[in-house]
Amino acid sequence: MKEAESAEQFRLLQQAIVLAGEAVETLKRDQRAEIAALRLDVEVLKRCLLQVHPELVAHFETIRATLIREFDPEAS
Repeated sequence: MKEAESAEQFRLLQQAIVLAGEAVETLKRDQRAEIAALRLDVEVLKRCLLQVHPELVAHFETIRATLIREFDPEAS
């Protein structure tokens, strides 16, 4: 009886691990989709801004570099 109980517990544990792995993969896929959506939104906003203020084209990379240094000093 003890061996059967152990085998059942092991089977349930394996099943839980598989389900947890599937949940992690689902979360990763969902996060990748959300990141892609955010990237698209940022690009749309950037293009709208540059259409409204075309003079920013010349300054965009400078502003970007400044912000990178401010938010991540180790990046420079």
